[in-house]
Amino acid sequence: MKGADSYLEAFRRSKDPPSFMVLFEDSAALLGIVVAFLGTWASIWLQWPILDGLASILIGLVLAAVAIILAIETKSLLIGEPALPEVENSIKRLASADPGVRRVNGVITVHLAPDQIMAALSLEFDDSLTTSTIEAKVEELEDRVRAAHPEVVSLFIKPQRPNRFHEVRARRFGVKKVEKTP
Repeated sequence: MKGADSYLEAFRRSKDPPSFMVLFEDSAALLGIVVAFLGTWASIWLQWPILDGLASILIGLVLAAVAIILAIETKSLLIGEPALPEVENSIKRLASADPGVRRVNGVITVHLAPDQIMAALSLEFDDSLTTSTIEAKVEELEDRVRAAHPEVVSLFIKPQRPNRFHEVRARRFGVKKVEKTP
């Protein structure tokens, strides 16, 4: 959906490759038809056949440019693009709103499909909570996240100390700075 975004911004934020692929491919095809017509017309009108060949080369460059743009934009979706920051921040806010959650250590998200997100959430719970209370809070949080974001099809919540979360994140994702908390 475009909404208030510019067309370029809507294209960049989209998680649905077929919609923007059709737009770019059809636009390139229409531009190619115009270039082919102008190249053929100019080569006949000016009696300069090289213009027809130059038009063909220009069409090839347009197609190559579209292919490169589409490859760049869809590559991240193929290897697992994270959800939009608004979704990640909303999940963090929902978790931090629970009085039993002492701290939201972080969230990691990945798109499985245009309308399917998997999220992993690291939380530090209050030490006074029992295991059964934490389990109930996890279930409540899962329900709240799914109500706010139906596209989140899998939510994994890991009770974890902040230092451990940052150590694991640094090791797995190459993050240099490890935050230390008391």
